Amino acid sequence: MEAFTTLKEALLVLYDRTSSATFGLREFKQCISDLNNPQLKLKVVHVAGTNGKGSVSNYISTSLETAGFKVGLYTSPFLITHNDRFRINHQPISDEKLLYYINLSIPYWNKYNLTMFEIDTLIAIWYFLDEKVDWAIFEVGLGGRLDATNIVLPEVSVITTIGYDHMEFLGDTLAKITYEKAGIIKHNVPVVTFNKNKEVYDVILDVALQQQAPIVLTKKIQPINQEMFSQTFTYDDHTIELSSGASYQRLNAALAYETLKLIQKKHQKLKDRHILTGLKHATWPGRFDAISKEPLIVVDGAHNIEGIEALVENFKNLLQPITVVFAALKDKQTKEMLEILDQHADSIIVTEFDFYRAQSAHKLAYKDHYQVIKDYEVAINEAIKRSEYGTVMVCGSLYFISQVYNSVVLKQHKEH
Repeated sequence: MEAFTTLKEALLVLYDRTSSATFGLREFKQCISDLNNPQLKLKVVHVAGTNGKGSVSNYISTSLETAGFKVGLYTSPFLITHNDRFRINHQPISDEKLLYYINLSIPYWNKYNLTMFEIDTLIAIWYFLDEKVDWAIFEVGLGGRLDATNIVLPEVSVITTIGYDHMEFLGDTLAKITYEKAGIIKHNVPVVTFNKNKEVYDVILDVALQQQAPIVLTKKIQPINQEMFSQTFTYDDHTIELSSGASYQRLNAALAYETLKLIQKKHQKLKDRHILTGLKHATWPGRFDAISKEPLIVVDGAHNIEGIEALVENFKNLLQPITVVFAALKDKQTKEMLEILDQHADSIIVTEFDFYRAQSAHKLAYKDHYQVIKDYEVAINEAIKRSEYGTVMVCGSLYFISQVYNSVVLKQHKEH
């Protein structure tokens, strides 16, 4: 295969390699091994879980940046452009560099049958090494045990909340899903998690004991006050402020805090003030994110039952009435997600977006009172009219939120 001359052309070919059919690590491990395991030169924090991975990764990286470290952040899916997956101190990789690394990876594509995510993981490793980052935060793509990122040897592993997602690959019980996520736990490497759910915690504990990995659990979180888009709580004798009103971010911040305290033991340059400042100033687009204040439009990447349950907890803090604009992927538990939203929203509009895994709006219309509007921009405009002085809540899939960002938010920026 010849080198690509434009990033657009390269990404089109790369997207054709999106496949979960080859979910497994054998060939990618061989590829990395043949390249002399470059990932082992990186100082890594590895983050797995069903919900909250991106937020936890972002809290950790922002706090480390606040302390003056150079931090690489590898996350997925992207929100605005593919470049977003590879950030250093929150700046996405340039088009030129991304094209360079894609071309650099071409010789390995067919030799090792690499998928898009494996190629991206390879690019992240090369990019972070070349840029000499002090820390690299790797967010798991799918599962953990067989995920492409599971070739790293981290300083700390983190497991966030676990729920029913990707069951065709990870199993149909919480214990099976947790076992896959816990596959990131490495010998003697501390793992940060919480014990809210016994079925989940017992599996993590079992794997950690086998790996002789110390477990650090989150402590009691005491909320102080909660505004629409900010909140304060006490944790570990500190008052922590967040630039998010979503109650689910408290646990994500606590997981990040405990991870940072572990790092602090070895790296005294990281002070408590850096951790608290990082947690306060961290913002993560697409998670309980107001993309417009007048009218109030909030987007949230909640894309499974647990995510939706966490989202509706915050509806009471939003302007009423609330109109939900919902679109999701075919393989999600969409009926159950909509049932939960239906109990907390004043009205629901189901829509769709351009993605090969997206569910059609008509198939989402389980109830007669769900309005079907296939064009999501029209759906959002209808929701604005309907909720008037209330809130438009756009949710159901991170891929959907990405397209809303690209069409709605970027359009607003161009107009102003």
